[in-house]
Amino acid sequence: MKGRPADTKSRKQVLSIVVAAAVFLFFQFACPVPEGLSRSAMSAVGILLCCIILWVTEAFPFIVTVVLVYILLPVTGVLPYATTTLADGTVVQSVFNQSSLMVPIYCLFIFAVTAAVMATPIPYRIANVVLKWSRGDSRKMVVGLMMATGVFSMFIADLAACAIFVGISLAIVEANGGIKRQSGLGKALVIGIPVAALVGGIGTPLGNSSNMLCIGLLEAAMPIRVTFLGWCIVNVPLALAVTFLSALYISRAFKLEDIKTEASASVDAKLRGIGGITKKEFKLLVWYIVAFGLMIASTWVPQINSILVALAFTVIAFLPGVRLLTKEEFYKNIPWEVIMMVIGIQVLASGLMGTGVVEWLVGTVFVGVEGWPVLLIVFAMCLVTLVLHMFIPIGPPVISVVVPLMVAVVSAVNASAGGVAINPAIIACIGGGLGVVSTFFPLDSIVLIGYDKGWVSMREWLVRGWGPTLILFVASVLWLPFACGFAFPV
Repeated sequence: MKGRPADTKSRKQVLSIVVAAAVFLFFQFACPVPEGLSRSAMSAVGILLCCIILWVTEAFPFIVTVVLVYILLPVTGVLPYATTTLADGTVVQSVFNQSSLMVPIYCLFIFAVTAAVMATPIPYRIANVVLKWSRGDSRKMVVGLMMATGVFSMFIADLAACAIFVGISLAIVEANGGIKRQSGLGKALVIGIPVAALVGGIGTPLGNSSNMLCIGLLEAAMPIRVTFLGWCIVNVPLALAVTFLSALYISRAFKLEDIKTEASASVDAKLRGIGGITKKEFKLLVWYIVAFGLMIASTWVPQINSILVALAFTVIAFLPGVRLLTKEEFYKNIPWEVIMMVIGIQVLASGLMGTGVVEWLVGTVFVGVEGWPVLLIVFAMCLVTLVLHMFIPIGPPVISVVVPLMVAVVSAVNASAGGVAINPAIIACIGGGLGVVSTFFPLDSIVLIGYDKGWVSMREWLVRGWGPTLILFVASVLWLPFACGFAFPV
């Protein structure tokens, strides 16, 4: 009996590897090659699908799958091992030159901020403010905690924001006498807090590593600069509005029990003896405000590079006299597998775009897209991203498919119009939004933080969890075309 779980896990792992290998081999050797494409294009599609299967099933550690990317792309001829000059003079960069360090450097800064915040009582102070503001009104508490999570998630890793506020929220529910699978308040919070963390992460480039991945892929493919401030102008209002509307929806989707006076004791206990703002909290706030301000200033002052700002302030956090976090706290909060996956996705996207498969797909699926109304094109791009994310529960692989696809669509439309009919920056914003946020199923790692606590059933999640994603979809279609034109003038 003791060996059965391990045996089952091994069988699932073997099955996933076999399926992934079969998919790769089919596209490499047996899949018909459509007219206008090469076998290397089919290979690129096969490698992408193979990696998605391995990532979703976690048959291998994410890092191992990324290593496979660097092996398979040159072996199949999609990208060369070394930089190569073709007969027509075109220079094809090596597979090892296709990824940028921009995203990993930003990630290091984000995780430094996250580790430093988690080492302070700041989250409990915010929760205490929400509790006092709600005054026992459970609906106000759900809305307040979701808004607090959403705002928090704009400035630290959304995964950490979710974990922090799910823990605080459930402590309040348990102190209130809530029972698993029975407490409407508990159900609302284990769905609402992850939703708020996901949506809030859209707000700034620092909220989710996928934001920087989208920006990097877009800037590598098209002549546009997605500025730090421009992203915030577009996405902070979007994230706040969607979080608030989602909070209203979730607070009414369940019958919430009243809040007892004793329920705030769990939060008060965490703050007992701390008093006013500590010296460490003050240093953290000053450090972050200066860093964030410099990143915004990079919009107008090219000499201020936001990547170097992120790197410099990561170093500053460890300096004597500053000491915002320890080496152990920093290492504990760095998900190296996520960083490596992002690097691998950049390489995969380069392979897809270089083989012409994306342009072929646009010419086949989006026939006559040049003549579509702009709003319909934006609707279609958002819908494709949403549907794809329903079947691929991990953000970066979704982005690796949809960003190159949207680049081809927007390029074709703008070329036909002879100007800028669709602002290219909308591609990064759709990818960072609907390419990351999906609440139809509790499969995303952030959503799982709430679902795995056992307070809500799968059926209840499926019946009610779709609302926030639909709200984001509608808001994105209506808001992004206008906002991107204002924030990213071209």
